[in-house]
Amino acid sequence: MITVNLEHLAGRRVLSHRGKNVGYIEEIRAERDGDDFVVTEFHVGVYAAFERLSASAIGVAVLDLFRLRRRDGLYRIPWDKLDISDPARPRLLCPMTELSGMKDAPDLQE
Repeated sequence: MITVNLEHLAGRRVLSHRGKNVGYIEEIRAERDGDDFVVTEFHVGVYAAFERLSASAIGVAVLDLFRLRRRDGLYRIPWDKLDISDPARPRLLCPMTELSGMKDAPDLQE
């Protein structure tokens, strides 16, 4: 198990396993595990931060206004598909084709 302070990951650029820029970590999702929290996935991409706006009617309207709800290049990366052993340089452990897009997130669907 790797323990990393979240402030060392938030905002970091994520590279593909081929070294190309995927986007920046905008959100980190975690679940409670006893007294601890365990990271379940990372939300990456220029507009991933807007994803959390979709929880409100105003947020959905803003996303629709800027056409961000169906934007390509927004990724949900499972915890086990991101190498964070060097928090300054997180890297995908899989091809980008294996990632779920943010447009598939339940709270972004119409």
